[in-house]
Amino acid sequence: AAQPARPTEQPEKEGERVHDAGAAPRADEEENNLESLAAEWAIEEAEEALRLDPRCYLAAWEGAIAAKHIGWWSRSRSLAKKAVEAVPAGAENRAQRETANMLFLLVAEEEQAEKRKVQEMNSLRHDPAKDLDPAELEWATNVAQRLNEVLRQEDFRRPHHQLWKQISPALREKEAEGIFDQIRDLVWQKWHPVAEQHGYHTAQDKSARSELCARIVEVVNTGHAKELAKILREIV
Repeated sequence: AAQPARPTEQPEKEGERVHDAGAAPRADEEENNLESLAAEWAIEEAEEALRLDPRCYLAAWEGAIAAKHIGWWSRSRSLAKKAVEAVPAGAENRAQRETANMLFLLVAEEEQAEKRKVQEMNSLRHDPAKDLDPAELEWATNVAQRLNEVLRQEDFRRPHHQLWKQISPALREKEAEGIFDQIRDLVWQKWHPVAEQHGYHTAQDKSARSELCARIVEVVNTGHAKELAKILREIV
């Protein structure tokens, strides 16, 4: 009698071959698919055998090996652990017990190695440093440096400090918002000339403020502009 179709577990790792449903699979793909299917069956048979007899060391061992072969790491670790638990106590079974423990450790090590490999592949696919234009980095750093410098001047620091002294828990929300608006205006009064030099008309157009800041932040977000990030932390 024909066997019922067996459910297929989703792969736990990247790297699985995916092909067009309408395209004929290549010979190597067919072979890999058959190997995966055989491994899935072996895993199911092992788990069924363990359900009937939890002491079936051989079933747990074979299932763990099959799961490891197709990268089902959690199933492989679970079956390897069951293999360890299935080995009877006693010195005469010491070799089996050590072998089962070795398999469990091997599965864990291979899983971690596979994870590192996937992470490395993902990092190679898109390296923000390759997208970072050196001229853009230089521009953003110079602009941020100037923005920081003008906020250090005495004609900004004194009124800025006086405004902050007015902030207290006793203030109503509307009053606090008014003071923060004044602080924001004070900052941009100092920044307008710098922004104007670089083509951002922030005094007339508030959207230009967002565009200027977003351009600088975009450079910082590449993760390869440490000096610029340091300057922005000083400003904030």
